[in-house]
Amino acid sequence: MKKAFILFLCFFLFQISLYGQAGEVGNVPAKNTSRLPLPAGPSVVGVFDGRSPCQEMAKQLNEKTIPECTKIKWRLVLYQDPKTYEPTTYKLEGFVYRNPPREGKWTVIRGTKNDPMAIVYQLDPDKPDRSIYILKADDNVLFFMDKDKNLMVGNNDFSYTLNRTGE
Repeated sequence: MKKAFILFLCFFLFQISLYGQAGEVGNVPAKNTSRLPLPAGPSVVGVFDGRSPCQEMAKQLNEKTIPECTKIKWRLVLYQDPKTYEPTTYKLEGFVYRNPPREGKWTVIRGTKNDPMAIVYQLDPDKPDRSIYILKADDNVLFFMDKDKNLMVGNNDFSYTLNRTGE
């Protein structure tokens, strides 16, 4: 009886190891979970979703919020000129930017205090008091930064990370 149980346990663990993990390697975009279609085409650099702590982000953006607000769900869409690949406009949804979303121009700048070669996206470069800085970690991951271009630190529940969303 003991041998049968051990054999069953080994077989069960073997099955879990075969089928319990995805065979994908690396950092791949998540599937779209929205019921609305994602923007696509040569003018779209990417669509990024994430959740951040509410109160801290509201302070960073000088926006008012209610004390009960604990998280902000974000969707950032970056657009480019399809011929030159230069940044053009963005659309930021979430929090107070639902109706209507925040829209404007964006640009790419280089460097942070810790990394002079870092790629940073600046939303609204023509309005420095409203600018939002976003660090490009790789093609699929972006991080919100504060006004001094320091990474923002999340909490146990939410981070300041935006992940590329794919279909």
